[in-house]
Amino acid sequence: MQALRNIWFLALATCTEGIRHRALWAIVCLAVLLTMANLGVTTLFTWDLGKVSVEFGLSAVAFTGLLLVFFLGMKILADDLERSRIFMLLSRPVSIWHYLTGKFLGLAMILLLTTIILGLSAALSMRYVLWLYAAFVPPNFSWLTYLMALSCQWLSLVMVLAVSMLCFSFASQSFVALLLAVSSYLVGQNMELLRRVVEENAHAGALTGQENLVIALSWIFPNLSLFDKKYAAAYGMAFSGQEFLLLCLYGVSYSALLIYLAALLFKRKELA
Repeated sequence: MQALRNIWFLALATCTEGIRHRALWAIVCLAVLLTMANLGVTTLFTWDLGKVSVEFGLSAVAFTGLLLVFFLGMKILADDLERSRIFMLLSRPVSIWHYLTGKFLGLAMILLLTTIILGLSAALSMRYVLWLYAAFVPPNFSWLTYLMALSCQWLSLVMVLAVSMLCFSFASQSFVALLLAVSSYLVGQNMELLRRVVEENAHAGALTGQENLVIALSWIFPNLSLFDKKYAAAYGMAFSGQEFLLLCLYGVSYSALLIYLAALLFKRKELA
């Protein structure tokens, strides 16, 4: 029970600190401007206006979330070390596992709040575009599919956050951790494509015959492309509830495993 109180206290404190941070509001203002630009950008196209509007709105949410993870999240963690706040917390009955879990949940709450605000803003702009250009509305467009795609977008950001905290736990400097996190994100975005190329193409260059290696890497790195459902939401394609639940299970379990590994590595880093 005490562990849950510690984690909840750290999560609320982190969420409050993030909300008060100027960088958060600067990023949110930028995202709102991008969402409003949806109204102007969509009119530049002469076909598939509904698809463009949906994908642009979800892309704005994804871009904002990445900025929050790579800059706001990493800065909050780095400030705790630079200002020795972490030592004050660990001097109390708070373990490293409590600290990292609380920080992770607090930052995930910030991502959730931002995703809800921007998702609603994007939905309003999309609703206006779809109403204005009714002839270009995808035949099977569903707001439920859009909501599921938005939830998958948040889950992918949570996984990137977990990767960032793992990199921070063993990197000597925050800048190195940022580079490692960005590199992992880029690999994760293209991992599913690489796996399909190797499995379905007998002439995959240097990776020919290395299917097992690529499959192993797809389990090590976050397979973020699985969570990219902008295309399905834009065209109203089938997105089953079973697939959504499996993605949620994968995202939660992968993030929990990384936080556990981060706690182990951070403990060794502190002892050193």
